[in-house]
Order: sequence, then C-alpha cells, then structure tokens
Amino acid sequence: MKHIKTRIKTNSRAGKAAERVAGVTVEELKKALTGDQATLKKLGSMYQEGKMAAALMPSIIETVKTKIGNEREWNKFLGEFVTDGSKAEVDIQKAKRDASLSNIKYLNGMSELSEQFKAALEMEQGRHGWAIDYNRAKLLADMIIQDVEGQVRLAEQRSRIYLKQIKEDEVYELKVAQHLLENGDRADLSLIHKRDYSAIAKSPVGIFQRLRNALGI
Repeated sequence: MKHIKTRIKTNSRAGKAAERVAGVTVEELKKALTGDQATLKKLGSMYQEGKMAAALMPSIIETVKTKIGNEREWNKFLGEFVTDGSKAEVDIQKAKRDASLSNIKYLNGMSELSEQFKAALEMEQGRHGWAIDYNRAKLLADMIIQDVEGQVRLAEQRSRIYLKQIKEDEVYELKVAQHLLENGDRADLSLIHKRDYSAIAKSPVGIFQRLRNALGI
C-alpha cells in the first residue's frame, strides 16, 4: 500500500473491537490489498462461509418462526374455543328469554313507528329543499375538480418522458462510474448502454405509426 495512506488510528479500543467483530485485523486487510495470497484465501473462506449463512439463515429463521407461530395459534384457538363456546351458551339462554319480550316490543314499536313517520315526513319536506341545492353545488364542484385533475394528469403524462430520462441519466452515470471503478484501465464504456427516451420523444413518428396500426387507423 505504497500509495494509500492510513489516516485513521485503528489500534484504539474501538479499532480492536471492530477487528474482533470482523474476524480480521487491519494489518491483514492491508496485506490483502497488496495481494497477499494467504490473507486473500482467509478472506475468501470468510466470504464463502458468509454466503452459505446468508443462504440458509432465512430458511432456518422461517422454520423456527413457523413452529413457534403454529404452537401459538393452536393454543390461542383452544383458548378461544373454550371462551367462545361458553359465551355462546350464555347467549343462547339469554336469547330464549329475550324472545318472550319480542311480541310486546313489536306491538309497541308499531305504535311508535306511526308517530315517528309523521315527524319524519315533516322533516323530509325540509330536507328535500336543501338536498337539491346541495347536489347542484356538489355537481359544480365535482366538474371543476374533474377538469383540473384532467389537466394535471395530461401535463403529468407529457412530463413522464423527461422525468424518466433524468432518472435514466442518473442510472447511466452511476453504471459508468461503477464500471470504471471495478475495471480501471480495462474499462470499456461501450459496454454500458443508455436508454434515450428524449430522442424518440423529439421525433415520435415511429410511435405514432405503431399507435395507428394498433388502432386500425
């Protein structure tokens, strides 16, 4: 590492703790950067072990979680079974007693309904008046909102191509930078392809022809 200077103190307690967690020392990392084969072999073994753990860990965790979940749901069901069953018996007995009052309540209710109808009829006449005005106001508001929303959606569709191009430019620049970083002097930017939506948008003759064909025009 003749051209890379270490400016961070790694022999501190924090640095030692980091080395213990990582399972590799800073000195070993320096050796790896200079191509030390033994150190690279150690790091390679750590990488392979990490890949295996990463591949198996989700399945192992899911298996344990499933077992725990099944036991929890089974016992939860048993608790609900006992609780709901006993409550249902109480409800049934209560319903039988409530049924004896239904006929009296029905007769009283019919009498009350007649009086309620008279009052409701008067209220309905008043409600009808303001309901008409309300519906007219609502229709006008809906038409205005619909018109504005339509204009905004149309504008958004016209902007989609240019917004998409901005994102594509960012993705392309990132790919180029990553390619240069990974390959150095061996980099070949012709291998990195860029989508050019703006170019087609400026001359969409082919798109219009495909649209006419699809519509049978």
